[in-house]
Amino acid sequence: MESLNYHFDHQTAKRIWRAGLRIVVYFFLILAVAGFLGILMIHIAALAGVTAPAVILKVVIPGVFVVWAPAVLVSNHLSKEFKQNHLWRATLRGCPKWMQKALWVVCGYGFLGTFLLPLLLGRNVDSYGSFTAGMSGFMMAFYAMAVCVLYSATRAEAFDRNRRCPNGHHVSPVSRFCEDCGSPVTDNASHVQQR
Repeated sequence: MESLNYHFDHQTAKRIWRAGLRIVVYFFLILAVAGFLGILMIHIAALAGVTAPAVILKVVIPGVFVVWAPAVLVSNHLSKEFKQNHLWRATLRGCPKWMQKALWVVCGYGFLGTFLLPLLLGRNVDSYGSFTAGMSGFMMAFYAMAVCVLYSATRAEAFDRNRRCPNGHHVSPVSRFCEDCGSPVTDNASHVQQR
C-alpha cells in the first residue's frame, strides 16, 4: 500500500511540475511574440527612415536575451533524445510547416539584411538609421527562433503522441518512414490536428 501512495504522489508531482513548466513556457512565448512584433515595428520604421525612440530600443534589445535563454533550454529538452543532424527537426516538430518555413525566411532576411540593407538603401553605413535597420533585422531572427521553439514546446507532446503512419502505426517524431511497416510518413499523416 505504501508503494501505491508513493506512485500516486510521484505522478501527481510530475503533473504539477509539467503544469508549472507549461505556464513558464507560455509566459516566455508571450514575451517573445511581443518582442518580435516590437522589433518588427522598429525595423519597418527604420526602413521608412523613422528613428525609433532610444527607450524602446533599450527595452527590446535586451529583451532578446530574456527570451533566448529559455528558448535554448527548451530546445535542449526537445532535442535531447535525437541525433545532432535532426536537431532542428526535433526542436521544431510542434510547429506547423508554414511556421517552420517562415522562420527560415526571417532568419535569412535577418542575417543577410544586417549587411546588405545599408548598402541597398543607399544610406551611410555609419548612420543611426542604417544601424537600426540592420540590427533590428538581425534581432528579428532571434526573436522568431525563440517564438518557434517555445511554440513547439507547447505542441510537441501532442505531436509525438499522435504521429502515425498511413497504416496507423505509431511513428517517432523525426522518422520519415514507419518503423513497423516501412510506409513513408507524409506531412499530412505526420502532422495531426492539435486541439
